[in-house]
Amino acid sequence: MSIAFGVSEPGSARSPRKSVLIGPDGKVVITYDKVTPADHPGQVIDDLDGMC
Repeated sequence: MSIAFGVSEPGSARSPRKSVLIGPDGKVVITYDKVTPADHPGQVIDDLDGMC
């Protein structure tokens, strides 16, 4: 799935720590290139709140 959304390269052994926010239409809304596990959930919630 990470290759389908452009997060990792085909043939790579591991995906980098990235995430994407996908809208109801299945399109990528935001790409998070640098993810810090402690901060990321709050960042996603803030972005979701800003979309409403």
